[in-house]
Amino acid sequence: MKKINMIKAVADEANVTDKVAEKVMESYGKIVLGVLTENKDEKVSLPGLGNFSVKHVSERSGVSALGDKKPWTKPAHDELKFTISRSVREL
Repeated sequence: MKKINMIKAVADEANVTDKVAEKVMESYGKIVLGVLTENKDEKVSLPGLGNFSVKHVSERSGVSALGDKKPWTKPAHDELKFTISRSVREL
C-alpha cells in the first residue's frame, strides 16, 4: 500500500484529517526509533499487530560465491526486528 493510501485509510478509520493521520504516523515512527535507540533491551508495541525490538547480529565472514572468491566480513551490528503477534500470524 502506498503511503498516501495508508494515510487516507488511517484518517478514515480514526475519523481525523489526512494531515493529523500523517503526523500521528510520523510521530509513532520517531518514537519507536527513539525508544529503541536509547534502550536496546526495550520492546515497543504496535497494538494489535506485534512488537518492535532490537536484535544484535554477530560478525559474519565468508568467501564470495562469484568468480573472484574473495573473502568478506560483515561487522557485528544491531537490526530493527518486528515480531508479529500470535493473533495475526495467519490471515
